[in-house]
Amino acid sequence: MFPTIGHRTAYGLAVVSAAVWGSPPVVARAVSADVPPLALSCARWAVALALLLPFVWKRLPRQAALIRKHWQSLLLLGTVMTAGSSLSLLSVYFTTATNAVLVNASQPAITAVVAWAVAGERLNSRQAVGIGLAFFGILAMISRADPAVLFALEINIGDLIMLTAVIAWSIYAVQLHRRRQLPSSDVLLFIIAVLATAILLPLALIEAAVGRSFELNTDVMSAIIYLAVFPTVLAMYFWNLSVRSLGPNRTAIFINLIPVFGAVFAIVFLGERLFPYHLLGAAFVFSGVLLGVRR
Repeated sequence: MFPTIGHRTAYGLAVVSAAVWGSPPVVARAVSADVPPLALSCARWAVALALLLPFVWKRLPRQAALIRKHWQSLLLLGTVMTAGSSLSLLSVYFTTATNAVLVNASQPAITAVVAWAVAGERLNSRQAVGIGLAFFGILAMISRADPAVLFALEINIGDLIMLTAVIAWSIYAVQLHRRRQLPSSDVLLFIIAVLATAILLPLALIEAAVGRSFELNTDVMSAIIYLAVFPTVLAMYFWNLSVRSLGPNRTAIFINLIPVFGAVFAIVFLGERLFPYHLLGAAFVFSGVLLGVRR
């Protein structure tokens, strides 16, 4: 039920997804003082649901039998994606952006482990070297090419939350690739949005009951709409197509591009400076990605 796309198109969509996913930590950090994390995540998915409904409601009856037949797979995909997207936003409330990026960089390796454990898929030597090069590039950017900076990093609860998000995303990618009989990509995304809203709404209400309420000001509303449209609807749709075409291991290596684009967003929108170690790290990341995706 997924549209068939070529590998070049899948690579391009994976790059676009990684670029867009470099922005949520910047957005979440910008409004962290105005809106609590579970409310932000719930609103993000609720708006995404509303945006998707006009495009899928006519196809829902035609795919109802398929949805009922594979409801367990859909429930699993929706749950792990909800966990991954929500925990990643939650993590930046407790840890630095540097630590979050460092933990997020482990996703290609974790995806490879999950793919091996669940589906018996193994990395070839070129993919393994590519992951290693990309990870080294991320370390160079995070540490400012100074090993002492890495040794000074401290692990806290936010880092563990981000690690849990990474594991959830890895499970999602592997299970999505394994499940062939699923609704179309837009209907699948709509179902995930319904499940995410249903899971997060009670949690957001509990969050508000314990004193974490918020006012819907212009900044918060802009952040919610942006997170719903770009990282949630568009990037998720593109990523689903890429995973189905390329497989979880080859697609996951594009995750290494997220810190590169995140640094670009920080430089452009937050006024941070561009240093030589940014260029050095980006060169290793792009080299690793190119090596890892070669067939």
